[in-house]
Amino acid sequence: MKKLIICFIIVLLSFSAKELQAQQRRSNPIVSHMFTADATARVWDDGRLYVYPSTDVAPSKGYSTMDGYHIFSTDDMISWKDHGEFLHSRDVAWGTDKGGLMWAPDCVFKDGIYYFYFPHKNKKNVWEIGVATSKYPASGFKVQGYVKGANTFCDPNVFIDDDGQAYLFAVVDAKCYAAKLKDNMMETEGEMVHQKGVDNHREGPFVFKRKGKYYMIYPNHKKPFNEMEYSMSDSPLGPWEPKGVIMTHNNIITMHGSMVKFKGQWYIFYHTGELSGGIQTNRSICFDPVNFNEDGTIQLVKKTEGVTLPTFHNDINFNEIFGTLPVGRYTRSDLKKKNISANAISSIQIPEGYLVECFEKDNFKGKSWTFKEDRINLKEIGCDNVITSIKISKVTSNNLVKNPSFEITTQKLVKHWKSRTVECTNVLDDTATGYYSLQYNGQGAPKDIIQQVELKPNTNYELSIMLKVKAGTKGKVVFDTTGILEDSCTFELDAETKADTWVAFKDSFNSRDLTKLNLRCTTTEDFDGHAYWDHVTLKEKIE
Repeated sequence: MKKLIICFIIVLLSFSAKELQAQQRRSNPIVSHMFTADATARVWDDGRLYVYPSTDVAPSKGYSTMDGYHIFSTDDMISWKDHGEFLHSRDVAWGTDKGGLMWAPDCVFKDGIYYFYFPHKNKKNVWEIGVATSKYPASGFKVQGYVKGANTFCDPNVFIDDDGQAYLFAVVDAKCYAAKLKDNMMETEGEMVHQKGVDNHREGPFVFKRKGKYYMIYPNHKKPFNEMEYSMSDSPLGPWEPKGVIMTHNNIITMHGSMVKFKGQWYIFYHTGELSGGIQTNRSICFDPVNFNEDGTIQLVKKTEGVTLPTFHNDINFNEIFGTLPVGRYTRSDLKKKNISANAISSIQIPEGYLVECFEKDNFKGKSWTFKEDRINLKEIGCDNVITSIKISKVTSNNLVKNPSFEITTQKLVKHWKSRTVECTNVLDDTATGYYSLQYNGQGAPKDIIQQVELKPNTNYELSIMLKVKAGTKGKVVFDTTGILEDSCTFELDAETKADTWVAFKDSFNSRDLTKLNLRCTTTEDFDGHAYWDHVTLKEKIE
């Protein structure tokens, strides 16, 4: 009996530890209300960890439109504060008149001054490494000019050694170069020198020191997606010895990052395309713990993506985490026991396979809202700070389409539905399935909005979609299948056939030898008005 009690206690402690662990760090990505990349993480004397990333513009318009730097900080790796935009291309007098091109930055502290380094093209369209300074880590930065001796370089990283000597690392033609910085932190001592031993380097070098050894981490050239490699040295200027991969690829090409020690644990910061559904120029910064072997080499990083249980926040930007909840029914008192305040929930993260039903009154009464897709900003739905009781259940779906009802809204981007230029946007629609529908308002056809799905060969499938077109609209709203498919499906609706009403379409096909299929939202070329898509379903047909 005594052994049974001990076993029960161990199991209980194990469960409690797992539940606590889920709340001891912010889920990835750590910024959800905008797109961020190229994260440089620093720990300053105030005990907080600060991240200085670049910003990806949405809808995605390419890397050249990246602009406007924000700063994020935390003291617990759970709640993150957005200190707001503190620098923009319009603040750079010597910069290109076109704006944009504010790429991967860095920030260091020396002699009472914070130095923010950022790459930007000058009026001759040549890269310079700009410098902005402040007495504060997250505000008050003023542009001082650019680093003399670093013309044509980008992706700056500044490392300050124990003796106070600063070194600038930067990139040109995918190769890493470095030089000492003078005491004014705005001039190099001599020319930038190519760093030997980092031959797989592609971009984004970041140098740090641990137990007398110098480390450089950098994305490699692996195609189609980069991996994170590292090299070690006994000197800050090399030569470097390649040590291999520490992080496998993500779902986008790049993974520019940094490494920092915070409260006794090392962390790597990087970016992925998970929040945007894999759009290359809509990235999001993430972090994960790093462990070292006894000989100083770095172990392969285990990446953490998203959340494993529904997670509740007291902030519309998915910060200030209250906690996580497994399947169950939770009254006001139940939520209080879980440290989740009633009438204070502003956003929810829901992993795949869960359904969360929220009620404005205790004991599951009053108005309710049901969610089952990823990140939900409750303010946009109109139910932030009013939820008092919650039901959580597991759900299964045989639908092959991700985000089929367009519930996930992120900076006018439709997650999982890819486009070079996303002109379609999610809009609140109380007539839709769920809370949103996909809308296009304009003339002509938008850039194709496509989701690629995997099929089984020689299998019968059933495809359905709901379409709506606003009265007075010219042309047709279209949903179809693209690819080598003998029995292709095309659904079209115009205002003369039916206006201002959702119309359901359904068809079936056999995949033959096809293993992948594109589903497309578009309109006809003569379109002029409003088009809507919602509730896409693709599943195997049961005969």
